[in-house]
Amino acid sequence: MKPNLSTLVISVILLVMVFLPWRSLSGIDLNGFRDWGLLAFVMSILGIGVSFITAPKIRSFTTIFIGVLAIVGVSVFWSRLEGLSPGYGLIIALIASLGLITAGYLEYRKLEQPGKTNQPPQAGPPPPPKQ
Repeated sequence: MKPNLSTLVISVILLVMVFLPWRSLSGIDLNGFRDWGLLAFVMSILGIGVSFITAPKIRSFTTIFIGVLAIVGVSVFWSRLEGLSPGYGLIIALIASLGLITAGYLEYRKLEQPGKTNQPPQAGPPPPPKQ
């Protein structure tokens, strides 16, 4: 079974970003593996699993939903910093969450384009017989 590569790569990036600095407190960097950052962690794990779904329409809608929930987790975490500076892991996690939404939307658009099918083109009618 072949995964959707864009969803898989973005989800792995989001997973890695959870363990990198999300905020800085007196020179001590704290990662996103706490508070609302856990939502981004869970969504990254689900995104990795969703990339292996074979039904493209379900996969695209689920990828968009996971991206929205990851953005909620990252945004609420950011809003609760209370004057602390955001770390680069938080910023890249926000970008990766937007990337999940974009990947799901682009996959959905590719499915909805008229005239695009996975079947090979049919041969035309046979030529008329020669007399």
